[in-house]
Amino acid sequence: MTDGEPPVAPEGPSLRARAARGSAVTLVTQLSRSLVLLGGTIILARMVAPSDFGLVAMVVAVSGIAEILRDSGLSWAALRRTDLTQQQRSNLFWINAGIGLALGAIIFGLSWPLAAFYGIEELVPVVQWIAPIYFFNGLATQFRVAINLDLRFARLAIIDIAAPVVALALAIWLAIGGQGLAALVVQQLATAVVALLLTVPLARWWPSVPRRAPGMRALIGFGARFAGVQLLSYGTRNVDSIAIGRAYGPRDVGLYDQAYQLAVAPLVLLNSPMSRVAVPVLARVQDDRDRYMAGLRDAQLIACYVTSTVLLVAAGVGTPLITMLLGENWAAAGPIFSVLAIGSVFRSIQQVANWIFVVEDRTKSMLRLSLVGQPIIVALILLGLIWGPVGVAAGGALGWCIFWLLSLAWVRRATGLAVRPLLVDAIRIIVLVGLPAGAAALLVALFVPLAPVWVVVLGVLAAGAWCGVITLVSSRVRADVRTLTRFVRLAVKGK
Repeated sequence: MTDGEPPVAPEGPSLRARAARGSAVTLVTQLSRSLVLLGGTIILARMVAPSDFGLVAMVVAVSGIAEILRDSGLSWAALRRTDLTQQQRSNLFWINAGIGLALGAIIFGLSWPLAAFYGIEELVPVVQWIAPIYFFNGLATQFRVAINLDLRFARLAIIDIAAPVVALALAIWLAIGGQGLAALVVQQLATAVVALLLTVPLARWWPSVPRRAPGMRALIGFGARFAGVQLLSYGTRNVDSIAIGRAYGPRDVGLYDQAYQLAVAPLVLLNSPMSRVAVPVLARVQDDRDRYMAGLRDAQLIACYVTSTVLLVAAGVGTPLITMLLGENWAAAGPIFSVLAIGSVFRSIQQVANWIFVVEDRTKSMLRLSLVGQPIIVALILLGLIWGPVGVAAGGALGWCIFWLLSLAWVRRATGLAVRPLLVDAIRIIVLVGLPAGAAALLVALFVPLAPVWVVVLGVLAAGAWCGVITLVSSRVRADVRTLTRFVRLAVKGK
């Protein structure tokens, strides 16, 4: 919606039902994808050394900046528009493709300096094999946007599940042959290639030749501002791996990175698909402030009751959970995982503020927030480096808590939106549900001397028992559960 145009009224099922159906499809997709990735991690962790995982993580932590530059915020610029023309979309395709090609070449050339930075010569071929990924992803970006704008979430599901499955199969085949590092690199490369090969035909769209078109400056300007925010956020998310790699070496990076991947898995499972659905849907109702706020609060209920509670319970049984999933060789990653999971709680609920900035085209304010808040997180992470990977995780957790509170204050200042309900809801749910559930799981982990799998099972049961008790005694929790149940019912029925 741009230039004061009225919201586009969707045809067929109600907007809320379409949002629920879209959420259902994407959540199921992300669940399936996460299970594939988790299963792959569990399998490969028993076949590949932590140091090999660390080498790949050290490369991706630095070269991944190219992924943000490759997109340049243009996918989000397109997603929030209800009036995108064929020529605009085509121009965006050519821009993404050109940037991806240039970045692939740059990353390839940086393979030697990057290896020198870490002091590890083996990184040179790793970087060179990963470099083409950015070109393949650049080609796929606007094809994927075309599918998303048409709300064809089932097609996105095919891509998001099939690509990692094929890539994992190739990685396992190589790992069985003793090529652990090659397996991890091929897994990354194959995911991008297969996704591209599937995305193009499923989009049922083809770009026109590039031409001048009205509105491009606004699209590129939005994308550039959003990319600036992403770059700051990316630096914040990856400074930990870079610092640990420089100070402690690939094994500690491998332990930290796998703990990190598991700690953010609920965010990937729930928050990422919710963002795909929430942004285009909220953009259609932003002029109706009551419906707009109701949609934001409903979305936050999912982040608080589901994502945050899962993370806090997982933190409580961190070490037995890691040992059960990855094996005894990874037990040292358990405490790191527990602290990272707590930090992910704040990352989860902070995402709602990002939706508001994107939907209301407040990317300038979003960028200013990042310029103020992200350095705070980085400073705390680097301070924690003194105490090793666990200290780094603790610094990041504290930083994300501060950034969440700062984000809400910034939203109110920039948009005038009453954010108090969002703040109160989040604190109430975490204090009444998430923290006690996590504490119950922790007590089991501390005092039950059983095998890791049974500690995890009993910890989850203890957490579930608390959730049942608080639901029975709290009328407000029961009301929230009814809201979530209605949302699920809409997702199933689609009307």
